Amino acid sequence: MSSSLIQSFIEEANSRSADFPLNNLPFGVFSEKSRPKKKFSCTAIGDKVFNLSLAEELGLISDLGFSKVLLNSFMEKGKKVRQSLRHQIQEILSENSSKKDIALNCIIPMEDCIHSMPFEIGEYTDFYSCKNHALNASKIIRGEDAGLSPNWYSLPVAYNGRKSSVVISGSDIKRPRGQIPDKETGLVAYKKTEKLDFELELGTVIGKPLEWSRTSDYRESEDLIFGFVLLNDWSARDIQSWEYQPLGPFLSKAFGTTISPWVISPEALEDFKLNPPKREIPLLPHFEDEKSYVFDINLSVKLIEDDGTETSLAKTNAKELYYSPVQQILHHSSSGSGMSVGDLLGSGTISGIEKRSRGCFLELSWGGAEPVELASGKKRSFIEDNDTVILSGVSQSEHYSIGFGDCVGKIIP
Repeated sequence: MSSSLIQSFIEEANSRSADFPLNNLPFGVFSEKSRPKKKFSCTAIGDKVFNLSLAEELGLISDLGFSKVLLNSFMEKGKKVRQSLRHQIQEILSENSSKKDIALNCIIPMEDCIHSMPFEIGEYTDFYSCKNHALNASKIIRGEDAGLSPNWYSLPVAYNGRKSSVVISGSDIKRPRGQIPDKETGLVAYKKTEKLDFELELGTVIGKPLEWSRTSDYRESEDLIFGFVLLNDWSARDIQSWEYQPLGPFLSKAFGTTISPWVISPEALEDFKLNPPKREIPLLPHFEDEKSYVFDINLSVKLIEDDGTETSLAKTNAKELYYSPVQQILHHSSSGSGMSVGDLLGSGTISGIEKRSRGCFLELSWGGAEPVELASGKKRSFIEDNDTVILSGVSQSEHYSIGFGDCVGKIIP
């Protein structure tokens, strides 16, 4: 049975459909539009933000490093400190709060604020953890009879990306250039991608370091997690198809990765744990698969054309991940590579079984063979200039919702 909705004196937080009730309390970094350079750490409550930097200064909450604004110093304090702060905030913002008058000094309408990158990125790794997506991609690239290579069922395949191209929601993405072969002549040209794609992913944010040369068990890997974001790992499919053999993607995925502004804590998602999909073959013992869980998070993708016309492209769920976020960390650390505060792990594209549950244009248009009709009547196989892509995510129980906030990016020439 799920927990009850915790009532707040912020009325907008007290409905089942509210993205940011007291049950959520995500972490972010914002500034007021009137003072854009003065950033502060914050959480969300209803349609407001609660300034944690000011609350710390006023003595409302413990001194946890929010004066430094970026969340890294708080993140590395670990699970117990994060949970303790969560309880403090829930008491401060509760409907019967004894500190309401002081707390009101820290509350700002969200519409009057601007979000920015909430933490300093350590390293970035992108996984390939959804069977539905991996199998579809294999069929599109190698033919309808293609399956997955045996290693896919034994480990979460991944590559190391670039932290320097991870950007916050709302940032424009410039259409990249790369080497692309001509289908007819085979000649290779350096030009703009014609097959620009989005990828609907869940990002895991690492909050505690794991020393180089050490490995971690399931429980320690779980405790390394600070929280989760929505993640769009933009991809240039025509550049990717030329460069990826034999070592995998490089420039085709190095030009932009967008994350949502709020980091959702594991505590907020506690009621939404589910068993992972059925295994094709048993995983090796170090994955401790009997402890594994994924999350029930409804995910959706919307495309907005330059004229404002909106089209719902896809709806799926994070429960489709074959390898859980904890197992991604387990595998990442299993060679002794270590982990750092602020490391970001992308899940890989999350797709369901049905056509409109596929989490990228490569699958939705089946490599371009089946263009998607938009609400305007136009058709898309891939993203065009001035298209805006919005990823959304929400977990919903019978009592309350946990919203992630939108992950937005616009493609510019």
